[in-house]
Amino acid sequence: MHFDSESSPGFAIGRVAYLIRSGMAAVLKSARWQFSPEETQTLITLLDAREPLSMNELASRMIRDPTTVKRQLDRLVEHEFVERSVSSEDARIVRIELTRRGEQKLQAALPLLDALRKTALKGISKSELEATQNVLRKMQKNLTKHIFED
Repeated sequence: MHFDSESSPGFAIGRVAYLIRSGMAAVLKSARWQFSPEETQTLITLLDAREPLSMNELASRMIRDPTTVKRQLDRLVEHEFVERSVSSEDARIVRIELTRRGEQKLQAALPLLDALRKTALKGISKSELEATQNVLRKMQKNLTKHIFED
């Protein structure tokens, strides 16, 4: 059986993800932003949550290994963009929260990332984007179930 990478959604998604990550790195570097795209994604995830998240919740939302997220958080804590605190309900749970400093600095970087998003979506209609997002969510659900629940 011949595998055709050009007709594989996984390969296409991987190429687009690589280009987005590379574009983010270039945009952030030109703005003298001190964090990687992955660290920036961590900050954006915390901003979107609008409340402190446990390490597991954060890693789950980002679909990342908790150890990797912990390393990213160490650097973000060091620069006072996020803070850790022990949960009042369960001392074993560490809550992660975006600091005011982190939010202010992130808000300054978001327009740069939005410009990259607009470049990526150029020529794509709203209905095409919605259909793509629906397909990607279904693929994510299918794969999560296959990998983690089977």
